[in-house]
Amino acid sequence: MRRRRGFHALPYTVIILHNVMSDWNAGDVEAAEQAVGRMKLGLNSLGIEVLSVPVRKDVVGALRGFDPREYLVFNWCEGLDGAPNGYDLVPPILESLGFTYTGADAWALRATTDKVITKEHLRRHRIPTPQAAVYARPARNGWTRFPALVKPATEHCSCGITPDAVVDTVEQLRTRIEYVLDTFKCKALVEDFIDGTEFNISLWGNGRLEVLPLAAIDYGVFSDYHQRLCSFDAKWDPDSEAYHLTSVQCPAPVDPLTAERVQSVSRRAYRALRLRDFGRVDLRVRDGIPYVLDVNSNPDITLEGGFARSGRAAGYDYGQMIAHLLEYTASRVPVEAPALMPAMVAA
Repeated sequence: MRRRRGFHALPYTVIILHNVMSDWNAGDVEAAEQAVGRMKLGLNSLGIEVLSVPVRKDVVGALRGFDPREYLVFNWCEGLDGAPNGYDLVPPILESLGFTYTGADAWALRATTDKVITKEHLRRHRIPTPQAAVYARPARNGWTRFPALVKPATEHCSCGITPDAVVDTVEQLRTRIEYVLDTFKCKALVEDFIDGTEFNISLWGNGRLEVLPLAAIDYGVFSDYHQRLCSFDAKWDPDSEAYHLTSVQCPAPVDPLTAERVQSVSRRAYRALRLRDFGRVDLRVRDGIPYVLDVNSNPDITLEGGFARSGRAAGYDYGQMIAHLLEYTASRVPVEAPALMPAMVAA
């Protein structure tokens, strides 16, 4: 039987603020409703009152009538209708209304949705990250490190990541840069390709950070290194070979020294990009050095997602994990708001 974790009773009702986009099909709507329903069910099982509030564009209207002294907002918006990647659009509105909300602020969301800006901050804080260059046109500009990985600078969810994204020659590099520019209408980020085990590091906290059990993607089943990456198909296409052959181990089988280095670098990246409450850092290890690939200030928090997987490995069921995350949020409520009630342990 899974051990139930303690939590603090919240003197607030939780609002799950989530997107509804006008271009969604029936399947998209159903998936969103199912995800919200699972979160509500998990929190309700712990005695936490929850409301779900859908939003298209009008955040102010959606929250009209709710007193920010009585409600915490679980910010599950990844943008607004017409701006699906506008992760940073909602927090300023919530702040103007006086709500305390989960996760990163607008600065961190904006910084981590642009891989070029993320790179700049990692380098500024002397955090290992693959050597890289940015291209606004299909030119080589002296790049000589191969194999290299070419990806869109402002896309997410592994969009644009396929075996063809790993290039071996100058000509392949130019062709792939041109593909990214034409297809995604954004700059191309070219990186030194780190071939090896990939770690997904889930963390939570503010100030003192807790690293949840490490998750590792082992690409050893693939003999061709062009396939040894977390591609779009590996993440999202159940009909693809990559989806079925890419496996994740959590907790990861890793030696203590590597684990210590991975955790240390992940904490530094979390702080460098000013993440808050929770986040995920993706990295690969080469010659004992963890290289940060990406910093996720708004990682997948669904029941099937990687963060929940690490939470389960730490002993939290889904509701307990979300409740614990909300504790971090509640600790940031301004002092004039109601104080947290004494700790209560779930039976």
